[in-house]
Order: sequence, then structure tokens, then C-alpha cells
Amino acid sequence: MSELSEKLAPYILRAKGHQLGTTHDSHDNVLNKGFLLLKNDLAREFHTQINEVNGEPGCIGALGSALDDEPARVFRFAEEDKGLTIDFNPEKRTAEIKGQEPIKFYYFIQVGLAKVETTWCYLGGENSNELAPITDKLDIVVEKSLFALFGVEA
Repeated sequence: MSELSEKLAPYILRAKGHQLGTTHDSHDNVLNKGFLLLKNDLAREFHTQINEVNGEPGCIGALGSALDDEPARVFRFAEEDKGLTIDFNPEKRTAEIKGQEPIKFYYFIQVGLAKVETTWCYLGGENSNELAPITDKLDIVVEKSLFALFGVEA
């Protein structure tokens, strides 16, 4: 943001009829929408990558998922009790992707307000205390988690 836009923004918002009392509500709405999209984006990305892997010669049916369950799961065929879990927390607007075998995997994603505070962004990391923006990079997170299912650190 430029210095001019920062100074001018409050006057524009006031002219548009925004009241100070609605700022928190509008932030909640933005974050709630972002959380719903996070759930959809993760499910879509897992489906896409699982279908691509299962389409490779000799890999048909190698991976499966139960993304509508609580917690959501991704697993290797015939090992449904193992694999990755994806825990969504709507109150905190977070998702945790966890796996124990064959290697330990953990990735934390949180929906946060973008700088302009009228839209949301994804923050993520391997440690929930050190988050960085990951918007448009969910495919890489999903890829790393699928590699972990096969004992490969990507």
C-alpha cells in the first residue's frame, strides 16, 4: 500500500457507508469464506493428485481417500487404517495434515486476513508457530504429504 492509499482508505470506507462496528463482522465473514475455500481447495488438490498417481501405469488404485469423513483421510490401498489425516477446525479456521508412517509428516494451515483486510490468505508451515503465506501453493503441500505416504521426504 502507498502512503496516499492508506490515508485515503478510511474516508472512502466512510463514504461507502461502512461503520466501525461492522469491521469485526466483515472480517469474520471473510475468514469464514476463506476457511470453506480451504476445505474445498485441499479436497480438490488431493483428488487431482490421487487421480494422477492412480492413472500411472502399474499404479492403478495405489491411493485412496475419505475426504468427507471427520477427520478426512488419505491412504495407500489396503492400508486404510494408516496414512494421512486432515483435521479441520472451523473455530480456529485451520487445517492440520498429519501422518505417522512410514515417515512422520506434519503441516499446519491457517486462514488469515490479507494485508488489505478485505480478503483472506493461507498461512502455513511445518510448525504452527512459524507460518508463512502459501496462497497458490497448496499443490506443493499436497505433493509433499503424498510423498510422505511412501517414505520419501520431498
